[in-house]
Amino acid sequence: MVYKFRIISDEEKDFARELLIHKNSTFLDFHHCLQDDLGYDPKQLASFFITNSSWEKKTQITLIDMMDDENEDVTTMDQAKIGDYVTKVGGRMLYVFDFFSERSFFIELTEIKPEADKVYLPGIVFSHGDPPPQIDLGIDNLDGILDDMGDDFPLESYDDDFDMGEQMDEDMDFLDSNGYDDD
Repeated sequence: MVYKFRIISDEEKDFARELLIHKNSTFLDFHHCLQDDLGYDPKQLASFFITNSSWEKKTQITLIDMMDDENEDVTTMDQAKIGDYVTKVGGRMLYVFDFFSERSFFIELTEIKPEADKVYLPGIVFSHGDPPPQIDLGIDNLDGILDDMGDDFPLESYDDDFDMGEQMDEDMDFLDSNGYDDD
């Protein structure tokens, strides 16, 4: 069976995509197809969340396993088949493409079709509007932020010879042996 999903954004009202994918494909296949179409960096953290009809998150499917505790039940995109999680028309999920800002796409299963001949899956079959920009909070951007901060917060202006311990001793001279100010 082939699933047809509609993908929309609450940030870009003019944005819409429709994606065809085999029900036995993994969420990683879905992730890569969407990332390729949108021009996003597929190495950025992302997750799918299976939701109820009110878009409330129920089950998370992550790009990578980030749990320290081996007892936690974590499902990764490369292990999870779409048909095991979304089984009927109207099934919903969120695709969190900007992990740190919780920016998401709303995805709904709109149609289940029999296999089609000569259809390359997964694939985008309808595309309208520009996607919201992906924000890269990687180390490269962090360096740029620190460079920009340097102009407003110049570390070079501080005295390298300043000894905090010595300064505290001088500031505490007014205290008696019990730690109280006699004045």
